Amino acid sequence: MKYLARTAIYLTMNQIEFSIPKTPTFDIGQTLDCGQVFRFVQEGDTFRVCAKNHMARITDEGGEYVVKCDDKDFFEKYFDFDTDYAAIQAKVADNGFVSDAIEYGKGIHILRQDPIEAIFSFIVSQNNHIPRIKGIIERICDSLGEDMGEYHAFPSVEKLASAGSDFYAKIGAGYRAEYLDRVAKTMLDENVDEWKKLSTPELRAKLLSLHGVGRKVADCALLFGFSRFDVFPVDTWIKKAFESEYEGVAPEKMSDLLVEKYGENAGFVQQWAFYFKRAKKV
Repeated sequence: MKYLARTAIYLTMNQIEFSIPKTPTFDIGQTLDCGQVFRFVQEGDTFRVCAKNHMARITDEGGEYVVKCDDKDFFEKYFDFDTDYAAIQAKVADNGFVSDAIEYGKGIHILRQDPIEAIFSFIVSQNNHIPRIKGIIERICDSLGEDMGEYHAFPSVEKLASAGSDFYAKIGAGYRAEYLDRVAKTMLDENVDEWKKLSTPELRAKLLSLHGVGRKVADCALLFGFSRFDVFPVDTWIKKAFESEYEGVAPEKMSDLLVEKYGENAGFVQQWAFYFKRAKKV
């Protein structure tokens, strides 16, 4: 479904305002709070979102969301407004757990994030909790990213690679400091635009070749950074969600079986299932 945005109003040379009608299949709070992204804060009825070198404020005005940002096209793509989420939900509904998960989190959109930002964010996320993840990423941006006035951009690969493992340790990355440093140095010699042309298995192999990147982090990067929906990241909550169906099955095999079942919509099901299971613990 194409969301019909109001004609943009240019508030200043660098700030644009437009609105998105509220629908059952888009909820800004659910979309940001489902574990896929970490650079946002809630300020009352407004969410401030930073992505790459852009920022938006999204305010719930009752019947619509009012978006104030520096790049309308960027954020319309970022929030994935062109995907027909209602059609996907109807296709994968099962009158059971997945239908319950969809009903609970039907407003979730999968964000179209920058690949580098997603890779580094999910390395930070390993064995970590969301407030701490957000703090580490914020310190990386504040220390290494370009000062954009109200916020700092996510750093370039060059800045990330020049920081050194001691920097990452000092900002609280722990054992992940070495991973961040080595991955940044590796990515200096890689062309992410070329990676985007690879098949999902080929791209997963590239990600798994990065120091400290295992299957779950690779699949999160595939889903959230490369918009590959034929993946199903498996963590503790997903294992609990599907344990009755896949009892005793190893996480990687469970992921493969769930992709076989849901195909090109697997990533969407994963987010609804994760969000529902984490919240309800049923």
